[in-house]
Amino acid sequence: CCGQPAYNSGDRPAAQALARKVLRELADCDYVVVPSGSCGGMLKAHYPELLSEFPELRAPVEWLAARTWELTDFLVNVLKVEQVPGRFSGTVSYHDSCSGLREMGVKAQPRALLARIPGLGLKEMSAPEQCCGFGGTFAVKFGDISARIADPKANTADHFAEHMRTNPFLKELMETFLNVGGRAYVRLDHGWEP
Repeated sequence: CCGQPAYNSGDRPAAQALARKVLRELADCDYVVVPSGSCGGMLKAHYPELLSEFPELRAPVEWLAARTWELTDFLVNVLKVEQVPGRFSGTVSYHDSCSGLREMGVKAQPRALLARIPGLGLKEMSAPEQCCGFGGTFAVKFGDISARIADPKANTADHFAEHMRTNPFLKELMETFLNVGGRAYVRLDHGWEP
C-alpha cells in the first residue's frame, strides 16, 4: 500500500511510515508501474509534501516520482505498444479516473490503447472528466453526496455504452452504483480486462 488511505483520512504518521517503506522496497526498480492513477498520484504528487519534513528523503522521493507510471501511460509512452492482442465487438466508453487525469496526466493513453483493439467502437460520454463521486474514502464518508455526483455519470453511460472501461478500483464501486440504480445492463471493465 502506498499509504493513500491513511493520508486521505488524516493519519499522517501512518502514511509517512508506509511511504518510507515503499521508498525502501522500490529503491532498486527501474520502473514502478501502477494500475491506479490514485496510487501513482500518491507516489508522484503527494509523497514530496508528505515526506517534506525528512530532508534526507528528498532525493529518493524525486527518484521514485520520476520512475512511477500509470499502466496505460507506461504501455503507450515507454513500451510504445502499437498492437493490442484480441478482438472486441461492441461500443465502449472510458471513464477518466480523477487522480489519473489530474495527478498523472492520463487522458489520451487509455483511449489510444482502446482504439487499437479490432472491432471496438469507442464513444465518449458527455463530461468524461467529471468526477464520478467515488474517490477514496469520499464515498464512505459522504454516501449521499457521492450518489448524487455519480448519477449524472451513470446516466450518460446509459445512452450509448454497452461497456464502460475504468480504473480497477473504481470498477467495483461504480458497478455497485450502476446495479443499485437499475443499470445492470452496463458492464464495467478495467482497461486491460479482455
